[in-house]
Amino acid sequence: MRKRSRSEINRLNAAGPGDASIVPSGGGSAAHQLHHYLRLAAALGANPEPLAPYLEVSREEVETARQKFSLRAGALWLALNPGAEYGPAKRWPRERFVEAAAQIQSRTNCRWIVLGGANDAELATTTASEIGQLTARNSHPAPINLAGRTSLRELCAVLKACRVLLTNDTGPMHVAAAVGTPVVAIFGSTSPNLTGPGLPGDPRHHLLDSNAPCSPCFLRECPIDFRCMRGVPVERVANAVMSALDR
Repeated sequence: MRKRSRSEINRLNAAGPGDASIVPSGGGSAAHQLHHYLRLAAALGANPEPLAPYLEVSREEVETARQKFSLRAGALWLALNPGAEYGPAKRWPRERFVEAAAQIQSRTNCRWIVLGGANDAELATTTASEIGQLTARNSHPAPINLAGRTSLRELCAVLKACRVLLTNDTGPMHVAAAVGTPVVAIFGSTSPNLTGPGLPGDPRHHLLDSNAPCSPCFLRECPIDFRCMRGVPVERVANAVMSALDR
C-alpha cells in the first residue's frame, strides 16, 4: 500500500466522526480490531453498528461433509486446531492439547476432529496420533485428522457439525464463530481483547490467557520462557470446553 494511502487510513481511523459511539470506553489500542474498521466505515458514511460475523452453511453442505469425512450423525463431534500460521508463540504446547483432548473425551465420550492447513499436517498428525494412544486405553476411538484435507467451504461445514472448537488464535477460530460454533481459544502472544472471535463479550466463547506481564508481545517466537502459554493449565482448558458444551 502506498505511504499516502496508509497515512489517510490512519487519519480516518484516528479522527473519524462518531468515534465516541463506536469505540468502547477505554478504547484506543485496547479496543477490539473490529472497532477500528468501524471507524473507517463511519468516516465514509456507513452504519458503524457492530454486527456479529456470519457465514451461511446449508444442511446439504454439512451432510456432504459428514459423508465425505465419515462423521457419524448423532456423535458428539468436537474440533481441535493445534496450529497457528503466524508462529510458535501463538501455539499452546502440543502435549497440553493432547492431554486436554483425552480428558474431555473421557468425560464426554466425544469424537475429535483435528483441523489445520497443509502446513500443519505434521503437527496435526502427531497430535491426532498421541490423542489416539491415550484414549485407546479407555477404548475411545481415535481422532479424525482433516488437516490439509478440506476446502474452505468444507471447513465451514465441518465446524458447523461440531459442538465446540478448541484452538489457538487462528483463522479457523473466526470461521467457527461465524458459523455459530462455540469456541474455546487460548491466547499467548496476542490478546483476546483485540482479536477474539465474533463480537466482543459473546458468552458462547471462552477466551483463555495467563495474564503474563509480557503478553501480548505479538512476536512470532518467544525470546524467553513461553510463560504466556505455559501459564494456561490443562484443567482450565478442559473445564472451559465442558462449560461451552453445557450452554
